[in-house]
Amino acid sequence: MQPPDLLKSSTDPLYETFYGLKEQPFAISTDPKFLFLSAPHRRAYDEMMAGLTRDESLLLLTGETGSGKTTLCRGIIGALGERTFSSVLHQPYMTGPEMLRLILRDFGLVSKEDLRRGTLAGADIPHLMEVLEGFLRGLASLQSRAVVVIDEAQSLSPTLLDEVRMLTAFERDGRRLIQIVLCGQPMLLNTLKTEPMYALNERITRRVVLTPLSPAEVESYIYHRLAIAGGTDAVSFQPDAMKLVAELSRGLPRRVNVLCDRTLQEGRAVSATVISSELVKRAAKSLAGSHPTPTAEEEIDLPVVSPTMAISVARQGGRLWKIAGGVAAGVLLLGGLAYWYFGGQILDEAAGFAMPPRANVRTMAPGHPMPVPTDAELEAYFREMARGIGGGGGELPQLPDDRDQLD
Repeated sequence: MQPPDLLKSSTDPLYETFYGLKEQPFAISTDPKFLFLSAPHRRAYDEMMAGLTRDESLLLLTGETGSGKTTLCRGIIGALGERTFSSVLHQPYMTGPEMLRLILRDFGLVSKEDLRRGTLAGADIPHLMEVLEGFLRGLASLQSRAVVVIDEAQSLSPTLLDEVRMLTAFERDGRRLIQIVLCGQPMLLNTLKTEPMYALNERITRRVVLTPLSPAEVESYIYHRLAIAGGTDAVSFQPDAMKLVAELSRGLPRRVNVLCDRTLQEGRAVSATVISSELVKRAAKSLAGSHPTPTAEEEIDLPVVSPTMAISVARQGGRLWKIAGGVAAGVLLLGGLAYWYFGGQILDEAAGFAMPPRANVRTMAPGHPMPVPTDAELEAYFREMARGIGGGGGELPQLPDDRDQLD
């Protein structure tokens, strides 16, 4: 089967061409060019920028998963300028040496191959800390900045969190040589309140909370991303559809992206340039794993059986089964009688006996008793027997009157 021209290649977009978009507007990525500064994001952005430009060593950013923390941090790093060396770590289950090696790699001090086979491949924490400190001191003389963003910090082990605290001790001439941003979910706040984390918690100078978008901000967020992708005039959302997206996503940007991406796929399938709430519902059901409701063209006309009709059909079926059962019983009974009559006569004739003709036998349906014969029927029966035994005299044989005559 030849696929459609639009989907000949697996790299062809699903809906971007239909809506005239230059790129996917709702991709799950942390590209800072899509950063939307809503009211909560603007507050967080300003707080973080203030802390970094003031050379504060440890900052904390918390928010629900999908609230846009990483995208915000990448946007801030991009705004700090070319003199900023940055490292964004997404591996919360790493060890201390692994963390230091990744930071050195992101700063450009060593390559991936050097970390695998070079002198630093088997280096311990003191050696790696010494190398990192020497590099940071060189940056300070160049008026450059080093920023490390540790994502998913709520999953860091207590040991690794304490090693992060040790990094904040690097300084020269009263200036911190490295700045660290801990990004995590709200549960990170409870971790930092524990006794082992007291020293680290005391070093945090700014605590920023990123809250979800409001319904009005969700609408602005959607059109903001469509504008960057180049499709503000090609597709629009009805007010009910926007309201539904805000409700289902709870104002979390990542959820908005996932839902809108699927909604545009549903819209392309029906060639809709105006997104309705029904398309949003269909997309939500698809994301939840439910099968979409078939369209009118896909529905199959099946006969509608009413309860009365069903009862009538059932009764007729019962009658048919009863009739079939009666016929089968009758056939078996007639077959047995035929065998008894013909089969017995054949065997008797073969043995040389001349059997008298058999009297008519009344048959009844199974389960009913055989009726008692009348006197006339008994008289006719015995008269036939007398003819066969006495040579056709026609009189009934006399039964013996005395016991002695039996011999």
